[in-house]
Amino acid sequence: MQTADGESGTAKAPQSLFGVVRYRANTAVRMGGTIQERYKMTQIMDVARKAFSPFGRVKVVDIGANPIGGDAPYQALIDNDMCSLYGFEPQLEAYEKLLDLDHPNATYVNAAVGDGKSHKLHIYRQDGLSSFFPLRQANIDTLNFSGHELVRTVEIPTVRLDDIKEIDRIDFLKIDTQGAELMILNNGDTKMKAALAVQIEMRFLQLYDGEPGLGKLLDWLSVRDFEFHNLLVLTRFMLRGTRRPGFNRRMKHQVGDGDGLFVRNLTAFDKLTPEEIGRLGALACGLGQSNLGFYCLLHLIKAGQVDPALEADMVAAILA
Repeated sequence: MQTADGESGTAKAPQSLFGVVRYRANTAVRMGGTIQERYKMTQIMDVARKAFSPFGRVKVVDIGANPIGGDAPYQALIDNDMCSLYGFEPQLEAYEKLLDLDHPNATYVNAAVGDGKSHKLHIYRQDGLSSFFPLRQANIDTLNFSGHELVRTVEIPTVRLDDIKEIDRIDFLKIDTQGAELMILNNGDTKMKAALAVQIEMRFLQLYDGEPGLGKLLDWLSVRDFEFHNLLVLTRFMLRGTRRPGFNRRMKHQVGDGDGLFVRNLTAFDKLTPEEIGRLGALACGLGQSNLGFYCLLHLIKAGQVDPALEADMVAAILA
């Protein structure tokens, strides 16, 4: 996604150079948040570690792991040693930045995931816009954002998600590939059967020529019992030519895209094992989705899988 500023309550964020504002549901995790938000997150993760760690580390696969937006949405899991990570980033400079992070239990690969064929990568001045698809000129003409100048194109190979033997299980798939999401899912169907949740870019206004529409993506997820839980990121634009002195971020009314969180069998927890519910609970807390995390905790308490005293501890942490 495009780099942009974020907003949480009344907290102020730096103005974006790209004319975009991104509203984050889990700002305390990804952008630091207020002192109170950071304290609350620390308390929640302390309880989550006690409750959910016995069910194993959350196995995260991040396709399009470019750290352009700051910390990963699952950063709290990394900080609390509650996940293992396998990340892919085809752009060399972004890949090298990922290596510099020196995250524990993390493997980064300088490769693109797709359908196993070679594709032309369109590289734009703002690397968060780079895609297998060319930017749609009508979109550029209408929305107030910059960095859309094409720098070069390069043919790159891709690997199918189902063919990556090093990935034995996916609990959480984060995928942000500027239009290639459906291609990747279609070639990762086998590994996705056991996935617990997906964070995926949802395009509300077409940005690239030839990219699949949102309906096709939602159909793929729905058929496989992934149900929508929350919109973690929402990108808004100001329309081109409408910027005036004194206009602020709240004048950006045009929705472009967002990151949706989908949970498998969200309304049918009886189809999940205690181990899956435990890892989903850890993931939910790590993403700042404490209500979902609490829901998982209550299911595990009812099943006799965790200490009932942790219910009061989690309530106290959420209210901190």
